[in-house]
Amino acid sequence: MLSLTSTWQCDIWPHAVRLRRNNVVLATHERRPDEPLEAALETLLRLRPSVLPWRDAVEFHLDTDDLTFLIQPWHDGVTTPQELLQLARQQAILRASPPVDWQVRFETLNWQQSALAACLKQPCWHLLVTLARRERLRFRGVVTPFQKLFSHFADALPENGLFVAMSPHHSRIASRQHHSWRDVWTLTLPQQEMDAQLRIIARLSGMQDCPGYVIHTDGEHHQEVALQESPHDAAVYA
Repeated sequence: MLSLTSTWQCDIWPHAVRLRRNNVVLATHERRPDEPLEAALETLLRLRPSVLPWRDAVEFHLDTDDLTFLIQPWHDGVTTPQELLQLARQQAILRASPPVDWQVRFETLNWQQSALAACLKQPCWHLLVTLARRERLRFRGVVTPFQKLFSHFADALPENGLFVAMSPHHSRIASRQHHSWRDVWTLTLPQQEMDAQLRIIARLSGMQDCPGYVIHTDGEHHQEVALQESPHDAAVYA
């Protein structure tokens, strides 16, 4: 049966929010420095065409400081993914200053391997859920930059590699070796060509010989990625 539900994607950056349906952009709203996220999203979502309540859905593609990532090792004695998730949540709480509650999930998880966890501040999560309900939209969750990048590999991530999500504000980098996550961090680099930025990232991570996989979260690329071979530094760039 053909579904009449349309899912809107709402991109959220520190400088702007954008409403689109797949690659078709409806509107972009530049955020003022003092403008709360809730006000910016309300302005944006009310530009949608009028439809029956609860017919449409929304998913939020987030790339702000409300979102962070960490590596959770699979320690001896851990017997279930639920136990590992609890350890990741505790690690996120200990890292935060001032303390804050987190919505934590694994971006990828393999048995007895270190896991890459996405951590979203609970106040931001609740704001997005509440806003969707107020606008009478079905809430389809939050999409992270890494989640979008990993979707292009289905369930078979490369054994080794640097995974990079670039935006005008920062780059999020996750390194992977021998099918296990090694490190994840956020780096702010001078504005320059992508190849130059990737060389810096590879050198800092000590992974110059590993392939790189890149996605852009800025407005120009609509969060699409196309992997292609490059002869330079044995890397795979987008």
